[in-house]
Amino acid sequence: MAMKVVCPNCGTEMLTSNGAFATPVVSENDGVATLVAKEIHNNNITKTSNISDRLEVMKSVGLNVDKLKKLSAEDLKAIFDDDDPILEKISDGGFIKNNELFRRWITAQTWRLITSPYGWTKAARGRYRTKYVLNQSIRELQTLCHLEKKGLKGKDKRFDFFTLEDLKAIFVDLNNYNHWTHAKEVSFITNVSKTNSYSELLDVVKSMTWSFYSKQSYIPVRWLNCFKGAGAFYTLQNIIYTHNMVLPNCKDMKESLKRVDDTFKRIVGYKPTERRWDILLSLLTVSVKVTKFELKY
Repeated sequence: MAMKVVCPNCGTEMLTSNGAFATPVVSENDGVATLVAKEIHNNNITKTSNISDRLEVMKSVGLNVDKLKKLSAEDLKAIFDDDDPILEKISDGGFIKNNELFRRWITAQTWRLITSPYGWTKAARGRYRTKYVLNQSIRELQTLCHLEKKGLKGKDKRFDFFTLEDLKAIFVDLNNYNHWTHAKEVSFITNVSKTNSYSELLDVVKSMTWSFYSKQSYIPVRWLNCFKGAGAFYTLQNIIYTHNMVLPNCKDMKESLKRVDDTFKRIVGYKPTERRWDILLSLLTVSVKVTKFELKY
């Protein structure tokens, strides 16, 4: 038997089945009240790792689980814990939480740098420390290993920004400033040079003990260039796709995206050591300045 429930906060009406009651749950991010069945928040349910049981509970209160992928990150947060197995299941099927999306993260980073009064490079050197660069490089390497195993090498553009040659050079450079020393250091460079895949490089990097001063600020030039390219490319795509920005001398979104892609293809035509990603960054900074585009994160 269906029941009509009215949210006491916003007046939203919701029908539930099998006599299940609904209760308003307030999102911590935007304060918007949403109706979620009480059974979904039952302690015994939220702690279980059995996805089938969780889905059955959702079905029992009248929710269409087939459309779960269409929910926003905030909607999902209101229903599940961050480490919920259902979210992991959705992620495996192609859903990616917005706050963890690489393109969104790097767009936010890039925007802060290009809007700095000091300029991108000086702002990056002032913002990041050596330890951060190491950790970010390892995370990127791990991601590329995952994509490599899925057969996406040559298909995903992330391989073009952080090539195997780039990452080898970055880790060797970082090792010159590594405070932890012993006999293995000599073999580290040799072992890195012998790697032929991202996975092999990750094994070598993990075999090394890394240690930097907390305020050590050395940043490899190679890392700055790779980070600059990825940041500029995905930021341009983001603001064109989702914020309707049209680049100068382009008539619409389609032409703007083509210009970005053509610039990208021209740069990757060179070998990794000769790729001038500052060209792509210049396209971004000039476009933002000319169109007076504003992005809030």
